[in-house]
Amino acid sequence: MKRFSLCIFLLSLVAGSWSQNAYAQNLTIQIAPDFAMSNLNRELLDRRNKNQNPHAKAPAIADEDALRFIIDPVRRAENLRSFVARTQKTDPAGAARLSAILASVDVMGMIANAMNSVDLEADNVADAYAVWWISAYQGSQGVTDTPSRETYQAVRVQSANILLSTPTLVNASQAEKQQLAEAYLLQAALIDSAVDELQSDPTQLDALKSAVAEGAMASGLDLALLELVADGFRLR
Repeated sequence: MKRFSLCIFLLSLVAGSWSQNAYAQNLTIQIAPDFAMSNLNRELLDRRNKNQNPHAKAPAIADEDALRFIIDPVRRAENLRSFVARTQKTDPAGAARLSAILASVDVMGMIANAMNSVDLEADNVADAYAVWWISAYQGSQGVTDTPSRETYQAVRVQSANILLSTPTLVNASQAEKQQLAEAYLLQAALIDSAVDELQSDPTQLDALKSAVAEGAMASGLDLALLELVADGFRLR
């Protein structure tokens, strides 16, 4: 699977309209609630620091149904509007272009189709987190390699094991879970698009790598501590 190949071109049109500074900021804008991109990631990092084997299954306090949510089209539209509104604060022109694309093309549907090619689902928070986790890591490295289905599945298992023992996530509402998942997926698509777009521009690619790493760090996730291998993430 070429990472989100169906929407790479569309989102790169938006990327092409951003200045370098706005470009970096827009890739790390957070539309998920604070618990999602801050508290949750800190819990993930703390758990990895305490457990040197990220493949180990943590004691689950809920079954996998707690990771799923019913996609509400109205809620999705509001989530996307929120992302555009935040983008407008740093780059009005880019926000306008992004808004036009989101209004004319079912980008989230295209992302869901790309996920299905590696047996992941857009209505599952662990699947969405796995996609973002891989995209953020690869963005921080500036690489465009496409992980295998097996690697996506391995990271998905790691994500699910952690999330199922995270009360903040398990107890979240349907709306919060959808907002969280869609924030991760849209950011992942933007990161993948940007990395692909900037392969011929080493200076901007380096700026992008730093922006992605800093954005993850601001959420409590230090990507420099991790290494992605065939069977998932491991601590360096």
